[in-house]
Amino acid sequence: MVEPYQPLWVSRYEDEAALLCDLPSEVVQEVQHFGSTSVPGMSAKPTVDILLGTTLWPWPESLDTALEQLGYIFYKAPNERWRVYLKPWLTMPRGYHLHVVEHDSDHWRDHLLFRDYLRTHSADAERYASLKQNLAGRLGGQRGTYQYEKGELVRELMRCAKAQSSQV
Repeated sequence: MVEPYQPLWVSRYEDEAALLCDLPSEVVQEVQHFGSTSVPGMSAKPTVDILLGTTLWPWPESLDTALEQLGYIFYKAPNERWRVYLKPWLTMPRGYHLHVVEHDSDHWRDHLLFRDYLRTHSADAERYASLKQNLAGRLGGQRGTYQYEKGELVRELMRCAKAQSSQV
């Protein structure tokens, strides 16, 4: 379900960032709000995406306990430099997606570049939001297909973002 932009998403992020920044300083280098809920005015699924950048790689799984104490549950490790945790919010089992990634890695930089591009290119942000709305309505809860179907536009927008950043 894609919803109109909610300023509440920012305060939800800020509350979580404050909790995460209480973790030991050797764990947390930086915390950033990313994803569609971080783009003012953009419609989005109401899940708040958070990047936690760390230099602790490989990630010590013993730190999962610290995240569990904050309400996060390990979800998956798509690769050795990226772990995803979920935390419910109200009735949503996926109220938060926490991406624990190597700070200043390609993953870190690409997600922030994409966010910043959408924040400054409203027409592309609207194209992306419109596609997501269409896919969510058509696919319902088919999460994998939803992710796959938006991939082509995401790659196109990333090419634009990278081209622009190389010109700066």
